[in-house]
Amino acid sequence: MVTETPGTLGPETRSPVNANAAILWMLLAVFGVGTVEYLVAGVLQDISSDIGVSDSTSGLLITIYAVTVMIGGPLLTIATTRVRRTPLIIGSMAVFILGNIGTALAPNFATLVVFRIITALPHATFFALCLVLATSLVEPEFQGRVIARVALGLNLATVLGVPLGTLIGNQLGWRWSFVVVAVFQVVVTIGLIAATRKAPNHQGGSITSELSVFTKAPVLWALGLTALGQAALFVVFTYIAPYLNDYTGFSSGTVTVLLFVFGVGSVLGNQLGGYFADKSINQTLYVALAALVLALAGLAVFGGHQWFTAPWMFVLGAAGFSIIPPLASKLITAASEAPHLAATVNIAGFQLANAAGAWIGSATLSLGGSLSVLPVVGAVLGLAAVGLLAVSVREGAGSRAVTGAEAGTP
Repeated sequence: MVTETPGTLGPETRSPVNANAAILWMLLAVFGVGTVEYLVAGVLQDISSDIGVSDSTSGLLITIYAVTVMIGGPLLTIATTRVRRTPLIIGSMAVFILGNIGTALAPNFATLVVFRIITALPHATFFALCLVLATSLVEPEFQGRVIARVALGLNLATVLGVPLGTLIGNQLGWRWSFVVVAVFQVVVTIGLIAATRKAPNHQGGSITSELSVFTKAPVLWALGLTALGQAALFVVFTYIAPYLNDYTGFSSGTVTVLLFVFGVGSVLGNQLGGYFADKSINQTLYVALAALVLALAGLAVFGGHQWFTAPWMFVLGAAGFSIIPPLASKLITAASEAPHLAATVNIAGFQLANAAGAWIGSATLSLGGSLSVLPVVGAVLGLAAVGLLAVSVREGAGSRAVTGAEAGTP
């Protein structure tokens, strides 16, 4: 285990692994995986015209990817629980790279669907492997920060990866976007293996023992918090473009700029969430969830005013993504017997929460609600997450008190 000074994670350590280098390669690997998840959105119309389907049909490629992550991720993690880390990195990234090459060469929509499923299959397993490996390279007091550094790859995928991939697609054709990602991931995988080959392996147990971790109350609390907190954000974020365009009155070009502002805020929020999670996970969650509720409430009250909403996109991004590192840290700590499976399920849970938030938003609009109501619905879900956190903290304190009394401690 690495012994570091706060904030450095430097190479001067007795560990055979350079934590900084390893975490950088993990960040880049997650960047590549995250870029491919949403890249279809950037080249959607090019795909539609090339293979002769409607935009709505091409959009299903994003849904199919998310569903595969939700269902396939935990199943793949269970199936590979006894596979050592390096072969698992090679195998999962080989599948991911194959999926991207197949996507680039696909002659029709059916083939695209098959290769999107192949690409998505290792997503959650690989991301969870990176999170758990990163936390194993540092002392517990740095766990939140390294989770934030690895998760930064997803932020950068949204802010930089998708726009760059879209630019490549516009200049060279959409298929080249996936070829470039595949080549990038080959290079990153080689670097990741070189940087982590001497890191300690986590030996998984039997399938039964791995699954038994989900009978633990702290694990279930953490998963519930993920579901509510992420759904609160995505009730609004799923419809953020029409919200800004049709309700607030921004032009389409300005909406693109504001989405970038949101992305910059998400980067800052992710890093702050990781830093303060190392001080206190529960206190950080209280502050982060409260900030998300206030950010959504602010939109509910002033979202129709451009002077307010434009800079507020930064606040919403920061608040929404500040919850991710403390939630991941809370779950990995609670599920120490099966961290890979728990982290995989949590990542799948984020996907499910995204879909649930989108569905709740859609239902709200279908029932006659306006776009202006969506932040109110999100704030209510955020308040429910704060309440669930309070209950989980109280139950956890009560459980520790009972355990201490039974052990004869004061």
